[in-house]
Amino acid sequence: MSLPLVSIGMPAFNGEAYIKLALDSLLAQEYENFELIISDNCSTDTTKAICQEYARKDKRITLLFNDENLGPAKNFEKVIAQAKGSYYMWASVDDVWKPNFISVLVDLL
Repeated sequence: MSLPLVSIGMPAFNGEAYIKLALDSLLAQEYENFELIISDNCSTDTTKAICQEYARKDKRITLLFNDENLGPAKNFEKVIAQAKGSYYMWASVDDVWKPNFISVLVDLL
């Protein structure tokens, strides 16, 4: 039986203080069949560079960069519009997830 694809959307703006911790916890998930869609909303810090660094290391990451700040709501909409998974979940730039977070949720569904 194949595992369902889980889409994780991460709208980002000026998250350099925490985004590495968030990305490390996501990429360390026991459940590996997921895509991570990050949409940077014109950050003025190093968020974009950090995301690019992680995307080079992990093919599950899709990066989107806005030409202008869309505001939070439209950036959330942009991320969800790109999702291909059977299930969808949000992640914030400052979320730190336990390694079994996705697997527990998928098992419940």
